[in-house]
Amino acid sequence: MPPLSVQPHIGGYMTSTMYFRLSVLTIALAAAGLNSSMAQQITDVGIVSGTGGAGGADNPKNYESVKTSPVRASVEVARPIAEISQDYVDNFVAPTSTFASITNGIMPGAYGYGTNGSGGGDEKISFRGFKDGNFSMTFDGIPFQDSNDPTHHSQIFFPSSFIGGVTADRSPGTASSIGPANYGGTIGLLSRPLSDEFHSTAGMTYGSFATTLYEAEFQSGYTKEAPNTKFMIGAHDFNSQGAQTFNPQQRTGVDFKLESALTADTKLTAFAGYTHYTSNGGGGPSPSTYAVYNNTATGISTSYNKGSPMYLSSDDPKRADYYDYSHYDVTAFFSYVGFNSNLGDGWKLDNKTYYNNYVNKQSYANYSAPDQTFAALVATGKGGVDKLNSYWTLGNILRLTKDTEYGVLRTGMQLEYSDTPRHQNYINPYTGAAASGGIKFNEEFTTTIFQPYAEFAFKATKDLTITPGIKYNVYSQNLTQYADSGTVGNLGGAASVQHTGTYNDVLPFLDARYMLQRNWSVYGQFATGDVIPPSSVFDVTGANVSTLPQPIKTKTYQIGTVYQGKDFSVDADVFQTNATTSYSSGIDSSGAAYYYQGSAITYRGAEAAGNIVLGGGFNLYANAQVYRATYDDTGLSPANVPSDIEAVGLYYVNDGWAVGTTLKRVGPQWQDNTKSTQVNQWYQLDPVYLTNFYVNYTIKGLPGLSSAKVRFGIDNLFNVNYLTAFVPGSATSAAPGQNTADTVAYTAGRAYYLSLSGTF
Repeated sequence: MPPLSVQPHIGGYMTSTMYFRLSVLTIALAAAGLNSSMAQQITDVGIVSGTGGAGGADNPKNYESVKTSPVRASVEVARPIAEISQDYVDNFVAPTSTFASITNGIMPGAYGYGTNGSGGGDEKISFRGFKDGNFSMTFDGIPFQDSNDPTHHSQIFFPSSFIGGVTADRSPGTASSIGPANYGGTIGLLSRPLSDEFHSTAGMTYGSFATTLYEAEFQSGYTKEAPNTKFMIGAHDFNSQGAQTFNPQQRTGVDFKLESALTADTKLTAFAGYTHYTSNGGGGPSPSTYAVYNNTATGISTSYNKGSPMYLSSDDPKRADYYDYSHYDVTAFFSYVGFNSNLGDGWKLDNKTYYNNYVNKQSYANYSAPDQTFAALVATGKGGVDKLNSYWTLGNILRLTKDTEYGVLRTGMQLEYSDTPRHQNYINPYTGAAASGGIKFNEEFTTTIFQPYAEFAFKATKDLTITPGIKYNVYSQNLTQYADSGTVGNLGGAASVQHTGTYNDVLPFLDARYMLQRNWSVYGQFATGDVIPPSSVFDVTGANVSTLPQPIKTKTYQIGTVYQGKDFSVDADVFQTNATTSYSSGIDSSGAAYYYQGSAITYRGAEAAGNIVLGGGFNLYANAQVYRATYDDTGLSPANVPSDIEAVGLYYVNDGWAVGTTLKRVGPQWQDNTKSTQVNQWYQLDPVYLTNFYVNYTIKGLPGLSSAKVRFGIDNLFNVNYLTAFVPGSATSAAPGQNTADTVAYTAGRAYYLSLSGTF
């Protein structure tokens, strides 16, 4: 249950009594697990086992090339999947990392950049050419996302200390792949595994940009009093001044996980995580305005760090971008209770009931012009914004499987309900008082998601499995929008207006996998995906919409192979995805808005990855992707799709040492100019090369400790600030700096960290 300070506002679609009863039910289920004393552990390892497989040395999951690889594939799945191992998370990323920086560092198909240092901001993931919001994300198999659109926030949800691995499915998946945006695939986060043995660990990290991290974790193991139950409690405190000027970040969090065997056939897992995040990140242009750090305005203090691509905010109260005019305060709570049961006669049940809550409170200076003064900003009547973006979500995912002599039937459904109050009001950013600009918008809406599915993995022969499936998606939004000063307007004097939007999709799937050998498979897949339209489709004058958009959809065709040998492993695939894209809108004769699909895009690509055991504790891992995306009607490339991505890592793990270096290259990609009639292929970014280096040493046998660990690392080893985004400020700006309103983003420079921890 979330802390009382972040209890959500409950709208008209679920009463407070209903909410209370559901919350009590969730707590009671968790308490049942705490009081259990039965006999079997549970391990939820996602798509690919992070700890090896059963069956001894002849199981490919136990081959040295698979176990030493930082990213693993599987011969058992008929689509391109990958999993970042827990060893990689524990040794070859900074302890301050977010789920985005972990994923972007080495996951095939993923790319993105940190602009404020490791853990120092809301870093985003792009995946196979799709931006955040065009693919699903899950935690232990449960989708999580904003309710107004399916985007994600890495600075608050699931920091590194919560994570035991990361999975990725570079396809819409199968019918059983649950999520609101399988349009572009799925990235799944895994909670940290529980230990069978009692121990406690405490540690601290100090790094560049005055970064500190304090962590502690208690693992109960199996005890005499509860031989069938184990649990973990973790806590962390993160602080950083950030790589950008006057962009400090603070985050605290706690997480709890329990596993218990209620009977010989029924197992329970419970998880709860809470995080609180604050910052003074600027409220103005994001990315930063090019002119701000390249031109000094007359009469304005120069005490801040001008001339740096890391410029974000100033320490000058006369300026609109003074850091103390902006305050972010965000809390997130995520929990679930899961049951896994063997029902007999080949039937198995996996059920998870989940609740999450997100409250984002902001007040920030609403500046847009470079070197704008605070006085000039306040005079606009829209000098600051008081913002609330919050939601709570309650849902259930039921999965049933039935083993038969002909194959495996999988069926189930997701049912989810969210309530979302949101507003933005214009204020004076210094006093917090209401400003003459009035209300930007004020709304509350509910979202219901219903996804039933069925698929059958038909064993055509001993080596050939063919799996057809179908999923039915129903998304429904009920909105109440209140009169405001610009988004929907005065509504003709009415206090509010209500709308309902319902979207339906039938999504078929088919894949086939053939086992050439026990450790070598080939596969082919046809998959369909979609993503729900955002709630903002009703953000038009009068909230008057005559024709709603349809969910955007993908059809993906791909073939691939996975080979896992004792000394090397490799996987490769080629694909084509046909995608409808975002919407365009117009106004009909009655004055109502209508929506229609934008230009379709065809994505094509080839991907490969492999790991080689070099011997003596060394292994070499590499992956590479080549992408080509074009609009069907013009042949031009959409923005932010790199032509190629490569990652290579050399790692040594032996005798307590874990040493590695990883180079990630993201190839050139186009930027658009929305202020010009030629929108696409306006400016091409140069390739980005980021090299990270890590040294870890574990010492055993110290007095009072079972082990101690020293971690040292360097991110962006060669200290290059790469340009990662350019938004032209005019129709004639062909390169950054040609217009004062050009905005840009750069990678953070070199960063060091040193971490010490002890296990008791």
